[in-house]
Amino acid sequence: MGDKLELRGGKRAGAGRPPIDKNLRKMPVTIKIPKWIIDWLNEQPETKVRLIENAIIKHYNISPP
Repeated sequence: MGDKLELRGGKRAGAGRPPIDKNLRKMPVTIKIPKWIIDWLNEQPETKVRLIENAIIKHYNISPP
C-alpha cells in the first residue's frame, strides 16, 4: 500500500507559461497624477496600464524593443 504512485503535480516537460523577454516584462511603478485623470482612467473599459502605455507610445512615437 505504501508503494502507491502519485500521478498528480510536479514538473512536466512543456508545462507552464513560456518565459518572457526581460525588456518586455512589466514592472510596478508609482506615479502621481491628478485626480481627474485617475477618474477618467477608471471610467475606461481598458486597463490603466494599457491606456498609459498606448498614450506614451503614441505621444513619443516609440515602439517596443
